[in-house]
Amino acid sequence: MDYQKALQSIRQGKLSAVYGIMGTELFLQQELLQTLMSQFGEADNLDMTKLDMDEQSLDAVLDEAEMFSFFSDYRLIVVENVQFLNAKSNQKLSPKEEKRLLDYLNNPNEASVLVFLIPSEQIDKRKKLSKTFQKTTCFVEVNPLKEQEVSRYVQRFIEGEQLNMTKEAINELLIRVNYQLTEAMGEVAKLKSFALTGQPITIEIVRSLVPRTLESNVFELTDAVMKKQVERAVQIYQDLILMKHEPIALHALIVSQFRLIIQSKILNQQGFLEADIAKEVGVHPYRVKLALQSGRRLSLASLSKFYEELIEVDFQMKTGIGIKETHFYLLLTKMVAM
Repeated sequence: MDYQKALQSIRQGKLSAVYGIMGTELFLQQELLQTLMSQFGEADNLDMTKLDMDEQSLDAVLDEAEMFSFFSDYRLIVVENVQFLNAKSNQKLSPKEEKRLLDYLNNPNEASVLVFLIPSEQIDKRKKLSKTFQKTTCFVEVNPLKEQEVSRYVQRFIEGEQLNMTKEAINELLIRVNYQLTEAMGEVAKLKSFALTGQPITIEIVRSLVPRTLESNVFELTDAVMKKQVERAVQIYQDLILMKHEPIALHALIVSQFRLIIQSKILNQQGFLEADIAKEVGVHPYRVKLALQSGRRLSLASLSKFYEELIEVDFQMKTGIGIKETHFYLLLTKMVAM
């Protein structure tokens, strides 16, 4: 079921006996769970049990699900770390356990709401159990959203909370968390506390309160390289190395950022607008805007030549040619010379 439809159905009090919540976007998972819990009345009266499939057997889970509540009309059973539906997993069900689960799925206890949390982006759909599971449960995917979806979600939330936050501040927030919804909403919670002071949330406030992710640091690093700001670029790179980030991983992110710059520049020259470029390459329009700004500093020929150098260095690093930590400084020298 579509995530928003599942939320709406729960809010209307239309509960399913069994839910399968599959995906790695923790914020959406928790929002769905909190919405479910809110349908069970006051927290003090909530008859809820949490189980972990890494620690308990399926029989223990179904024993709980088949029990009736002494305190309320329904019981909520939340089962974490469910991986027996995956193709590769250490969680294996015996034939007896699988039959018992299939029987329960086809005839669940209507006085229980059983929630399976599946922390993966897909299951093995070839399995009979997986097919039955998807058919008989309210199966909801909560995988990471695309950048533009994250942007819309965060903006709607900010508007709903009536936070006085500038557009530039929202964009800076999204860049700093690399358009990751769970991280973004965690930082918005901190910014809400600041908003209690009555001051507007500006880009300066975001920069002072929201730490950068690795990806956003690499964005800053790439920006410094493009602007040929040697001292700034070296400082950012050294800071990242001190933070124990591997040079090969950093280089891969730099390659990805330059690829976006080149793609944006080519499509822009072909007459594509920022929004169209964003849709074509699958990123948020603000990232395209920044990529185009960076791309104006060099010709397409120069960018392509430097990109070839990046690819060559990528090969050298992965095959052990040269000292990993020094490749960046050599590339920086070549960029300055362009």
